[in-house]
Amino acid sequence: MAPLDTDQLLAMLRDPNVESRDVAAAAGVAREDAARAARLVANVTKATAEDALALPAPLAIVAARAALAAGRADLLAALAAHPGKEAAKEAKRGLHLLRTRGVAVPEPPRPPAPAAAPVAPEPPLPCYATAIDGQGERAVWIPRSIAGKGIEIAQAVLSDEQGLLELQLGVIGRKEWRKLLEGLLDKGAAMGIGELDRARAVSLVAAARAQNDRSGRRVPEGADLWLGQLGPAAPVAEPPPPGPLPEAEEREALAASGALHDEPLFATWMADEAFLREVAAKLDEVAVSPLYVDDRQRAEQLVRTVADAVDRYLDDGRRAVLSRRLLAVAGHLASRGDAARAQAAAAAGRALAAGAPARTVPFARLLVEKAFPGVAAPPEPPPEAA
Repeated sequence: MAPLDTDQLLAMLRDPNVESRDVAAAAGVAREDAARAARLVANVTKATAEDALALPAPLAIVAARAALAAGRADLLAALAAHPGKEAAKEAKRGLHLLRTRGVAVPEPPRPPAPAAAPVAPEPPLPCYATAIDGQGERAVWIPRSIAGKGIEIAQAVLSDEQGLLELQLGVIGRKEWRKLLEGLLDKGAAMGIGELDRARAVSLVAAARAQNDRSGRRVPEGADLWLGQLGPAAPVAEPPPPGPLPEAEEREALAASGALHDEPLFATWMADEAFLREVAAKLDEVAVSPLYVDDRQRAEQLVRTVADAVDRYLDDGRRAVLSRRLLAVAGHLASRGDAARAQAAAAAGRALAAGAPARTVPFARLLVEKAFPGVAAPPEPPPEAA
């Protein structure tokens, strides 16, 4: 059978002598739908929007034609949202015809706006920190993305003895952050800058802030408020230094510790400035003293003065601090895959902790000797293990 047009289907639905199965066959729909459409057309003045919208598209078109004939603008407005495009088009055409006749018609319902796709949370930005320097200080950078503003950068300077020394906060654009990051990484070799996760970065700053209470150092303005906004900071362990090597390899690593001073990371590791000025004054006295009969005796005394200064400088307190810092840097270097320098720093830290004479630890000797090039004595071998 050729498909029937809308008016023919409407006539069949209105004819009480036409069976619903005949309508279903003509429209290509289920018999139950044809029966519902026949009831709607027969009682179109009382039909509801739900009844009309439940019809399949071919019968919804017929329902729109019947609603137009009955002046049911509300039913047409409802059918204008029918999922069948042809049915919605027929309903809108009916609304237009009613408007031209001066009938007030409601606006067809607007389709609901598509639900916004869930936005995946932005992963936290990586944090960065330098290795501990010779004064026990390090810098930490903690970035945080702020919607609509850019990147908040917190730059903290920490001291292992005094605590949180400085805290600077600022908001910059993402482009400026990338440029700043490039600059930081360019200095990575000299400052030992490495990436670390946010939890550890916050833990470092929180631990330094706690040290302020013990040292009496003034807390930077706004630091407590900023830390409070970050929430609780669980302690995070520092990367461990490499463990002791077999005896012969440990001696080699200790001997190599002096070469660490040639690296940019250790360039500023020196004895305290006041102590070095004191040693310089004693060297000046030796240089002009009439007590030495020739240049050889004078040179030997200069060497002895520096050698004695090495042992005097590393008293028990400074020895413990230097050992702790060397082991911390060793862990930092090991976490970055720099095994050779990590082993050398760790060997020097272990030797100092074990009480080895300062002049037998090359790294320790150079804290004083590199301030007076040309005066140092030849290195002494480390004591043999018992």
